[in-house]
Amino acid sequence: MVTTERVRSGRGSVRLTAVTILAVITTVAVLPAAGFAAKKANDGPRIIIDTDLSKWWDDVSTIGIANVLRNQGKLQLLGIVSDVPNDIAVAALDAVNTGYGNPKIPLGAMAGSDADTFDHGYTDALVSQLPHSVKDSSDVPDAVVLYRKLLAKSPDHSVTIVSIGGYTNLAGLLNSKPGQGSKLDGRKLITKKVERLVIEDGFFPSTEKAPAYTNQKIDLAAATEVLSGEGWPTPMTWVDGQPGIAARVGGTLCTTVDAKHPMRVAYEALFGCEEPGDGNWDAPTLLYAIDGPTTVFEELGQGGAAIINPAGGLVWRIPSDRVGDIYVHSIDQDALNARIDELLVAE
Repeated sequence: MVTTERVRSGRGSVRLTAVTILAVITTVAVLPAAGFAAKKANDGPRIIIDTDLSKWWDDVSTIGIANVLRNQGKLQLLGIVSDVPNDIAVAALDAVNTGYGNPKIPLGAMAGSDADTFDHGYTDALVSQLPHSVKDSSDVPDAVVLYRKLLAKSPDHSVTIVSIGGYTNLAGLLNSKPGQGSKLDGRKLITKKVERLVIEDGFFPSTEKAPAYTNQKIDLAAATEVLSGEGWPTPMTWVDGQPGIAARVGGTLCTTVDAKHPMRVAYEALFGCEEPGDGNWDAPTLLYAIDGPTTVFEELGQGGAAIINPAGGLVWRIPSDRVGDIYVHSIDQDALNARIDELLVAE
């Protein structure tokens, strides 16, 4: 996102029967590996995250929260794709996932990531301080290829894409040709497999002259392609900057979690254990994608849709031919912040 997660014997004698020994062995066998959280059976929403993780705090925190919720059985994290040309962004993603005991989550890199022209931000700290097996973008598939493979094997209308970065991969998927597990082109594959696209971007409602200043600015041509003409073929939900600016979270990380906790590593790299210098725009987007409208979120803008105006900014236009598009605001920011903070410090 652009702005500006024993058995111990006593002293008494004990007679161990074969049944007792078997029970102890079975119990030990199902204990999680040291440092990893026990995972629950998962039938939660099927999620793919598209992120500009590199320098903005809210992206890494959202990936951490996604891992926590995956381990709690509240979402199925199908994969994560990077949408900026940072060659080690995928290595940083792998370091975060590995830190939460999920080293096998599929990762994809934006085409051309080896150009390595994007600000690394805290990704260098994550890669240098935490274990990971992915070294750079050459170790993972192209993001669009991974998208197509993940969607191809998913049930129809089952996948929620959570976009918390630029639109490059979304436009690439939209324009993709048959292959990589599906005979459908990109538009048809999205229509068949994606339930909705949940996007963090913009401020709504906004004026017709709003400039490009958030995620659309990363790749304005791609954003325009996704939102103009035929555009994206499924309903889109926008979680804009309103709840993000007010989500001042993470202030207890340096005092409540281990120094090698992935969230603390990134937090210290950015803020040096001082108060966060910005809100958290992305975490509310993920939580809405999982929870939907609750006592925390309200859905607005029915009958309208987001478009790119001539200045490159996002505008909510009513009426619209698009069906099902909405934007989301927070109606209980304190409760939202408390939940984000709780998830950030989870082991």
